[in-house]
Amino acid sequence: MSRREVARLFGPAWIALLADADAASIIGGLITGKQYGLGLVWFVLLLALPLFIVQEAAGRVSAITGKSLGEIIRTHYSKKIAILATFPIFSIDVFTYISEYIGIALGSYLIGIPPFIGLITFFILHLLVIITKNYEKTEKTLIFISFLLILSSIVAIIPKSPQLHFSAYISTSNNFLTYLAINIGAVVTPPCMLIYQSSATSLKYNRINEITVKYKLSWITRETALGAISTELVIVFAEAIGTGLNNVDPTNTFQLSSVLRSIFSVLPMIFGILILSAGFLALIVVSLSSAWGVLEALGKDNHIRNLLKIYSLESIPAIIVVYLYSYNYSEVLQFATTLLTLAPIVFTVIATILGILVSNKNIMKEHAYSRLRMSIYFLTVALIFIGGIIGVISIT
Repeated sequence: MSRREVARLFGPAWIALLADADAASIIGGLITGKQYGLGLVWFVLLLALPLFIVQEAAGRVSAITGKSLGEIIRTHYSKKIAILATFPIFSIDVFTYISEYIGIALGSYLIGIPPFIGLITFFILHLLVIITKNYEKTEKTLIFISFLLILSSIVAIIPKSPQLHFSAYISTSNNFLTYLAINIGAVVTPPCMLIYQSSATSLKYNRINEITVKYKLSWITRETALGAISTELVIVFAEAIGTGLNNVDPTNTFQLSSVLRSIFSVLPMIFGILILSAGFLALIVVSLSSAWGVLEALGKDNHIRNLLKIYSLESIPAIIVVYLYSYNYSEVLQFATTLLTLAPIVFTVIATILGILVSNKNIMKEHAYSRLRMSIYFLTVALIFIGGIIGVISIT
């Protein structure tokens, strides 16, 4: 495969996977590093495998059919089943918005912008990207943000690198095992990544007819693997930064800024860019996914008016909540992440349907999953579901 072909195909999987390293994941990485040091790096990197398995299927089915996931479910089954699969994701995405806007508020403070100004600015920028109606331009913007996320995460750990010590931590305690289970479930938060990769793949690949299906599938596998590893590395870098937090609350802007500045004078600025890019990337991916998923399930077009309705229903309440709780981000973030423990359960519905589709020879032809690969896929989905159940039980 030539570089030109790679450049033309690159985007859908990479963007979907990097959105997994969202603001909530970055803050979660800080907390993990604060509690365990780098003892759980092995586990975080291991999570790239289930992330790869479920996401690759989404890109594969759309590359073969030329249709998005919501559209495939609606035409192959029914509108009711498509709604059942996509609407729960839409309903839970508002809590993802809350966590991303908290990250944007924190990042704004760290780079010297009042959080309220930062929230309004990124709300408007987000809106401008959403109404572009030109996927190629939107994708270029998202790729730029993803590279900024990667670069800032690498730069952020440089001052910490001489102090880092890797030592795997494993325990059989209930707390530790619960932590692992919850993080297995958190692999699919935000749960709309399947929809994004599927819809973006169909939009982009349908315009590229001169590259064979074989090469398209080969690239989807490579790009998804690269994205899965990269997003988990970003979280590892966040954990590395978290090793120096001691008793600091990562959601307390003043405390976080002070401790980062004590490590390196410009580290608050670098980390601010990191969490801003993570939150902004996830916001756009979640918005597009919600709109695509709901409209595809209903059989409606992506008219700007429809996009704005869906965007407003999710984004405006979230930004209001974050603004009203600006004095206590910790409380509202805990509220949002608690409700997001439902994400793996919600995800299981659409992931199960996806598994059935990708193993259907009438749809996938010779590219349908084999029995072995289908078994691996559904085992992965089952583990994510169990992780979600344990996560829900742990908070009740």
